[in-house]
Amino acid sequence: MLTGNQELIRDINTQSIIRTVISDGPISRASIASHLGLTKATVSAIVQLLIDRNIILETGSGDTRKGRKPILLQINKNCGHIISVNLATDVITLVTANLMGGDCRLKQFANPSDNALLLKLLIQYVDAAVAELPPSQYGLLGIALGIHGVVHHNKIMFLPYASFQETDFLSILGERYHVPVIMENEANLSVLGEWAHCHTTNEMLYISVHSGIGVGIIMKNQLVKGKNGYAGEFGHTIIEMNGRPCPCGNRGCLEQYASERAFFADLSHRKGMTVTPEIFGELYRQKDVQVMEAIKQFIKYMAVGINNLLNTFNPDIIILNSFLTMYHASLCEEIEAELHNNMKRYCHLIPSALQDMSVLLGGVYMIRNRFLYPNAGAQQSAGIMQ
Repeated sequence: MLTGNQELIRDINTQSIIRTVISDGPISRASIASHLGLTKATVSAIVQLLIDRNIILETGSGDTRKGRKPILLQINKNCGHIISVNLATDVITLVTANLMGGDCRLKQFANPSDNALLLKLLIQYVDAAVAELPPSQYGLLGIALGIHGVVHHNKIMFLPYASFQETDFLSILGERYHVPVIMENEANLSVLGEWAHCHTTNEMLYISVHSGIGVGIIMKNQLVKGKNGYAGEFGHTIIEMNGRPCPCGNRGCLEQYASERAFFADLSHRKGMTVTPEIFGELYRQKDVQVMEAIKQFIKYMAVGINNLLNTFNPDIIILNSFLTMYHASLCEEIEAELHNNMKRYCHLIPSALQDMSVLLGGVYMIRNRFLYPNAGAQQSAGIMQ
């Protein structure tokens, strides 16, 4: 039996009730009490507080064979809105969404090379997004920023392919909009987005292939970040002794051979011309020999890396987000075919269902948790646990 500070117990019970309404709603008060092992009086008191705060809504009645029909409860998804931003190397993507990640409105703009201009443009686009938000009780709940580098305690620790590491996003955006601002590694956000919206598993890896290669790791329903935020830097595992130099300081890192940046650089070298994504698409449709060879090389290197992940983590599923999955439908099957050890039987490799929306919805998820569970521990309120 849980004992201790009554305020702490109420906070824990409130968090549990909100999670139950999110996962099982619409749901009645009696069903919540039965599910959580709480008294009906406790549930009713907490639910009324949440209704008064406009976080939970009463919505219709449940079916029952006899007696009074129970009132059903659900989260008020439109009580506030969230802005989530993917600060990729070339393109910045911004989405506004309601509390549950719905009613999304997406905008993209080129990432300027001038860091001062970057912040100016970001504020301009956030201003426009805020102005378009529909009326709600709580308005803008927070801003999440997906960073293509290592982030620890809301600070950028390593940013290999961009130069805005010293830009003070948190203070400037926080003071301008008076809301929490969270920065997180884009692969960590991606695994949270895919996990929260697409998969019911507590052991999951998400491989994000962009300018670099990162892995978001969920083990036992927790996001694994490591002591200093460097867990999941999959692209910096070494696959070639004394290979190509990498910004991390090592040589032969995986992302120097299998990232989008490396793929297009190698293909451009093969073709003797600059190959853009548009040109690649046309060459792929023509089944260009050198394009097919480049894809085979990507598969070979990715299989080596995934083999290492399997032996290290033994996850339930591995999600792959690569631009190649949009063209090459059998990519995951061909990577699996390149695995030759005993762990192959445990490999469940599938393409991302959300693709690049996963990082944005992961940001929405983190801000949502911070709003709904303000008194939770740092990990839990940041979206580490569901």
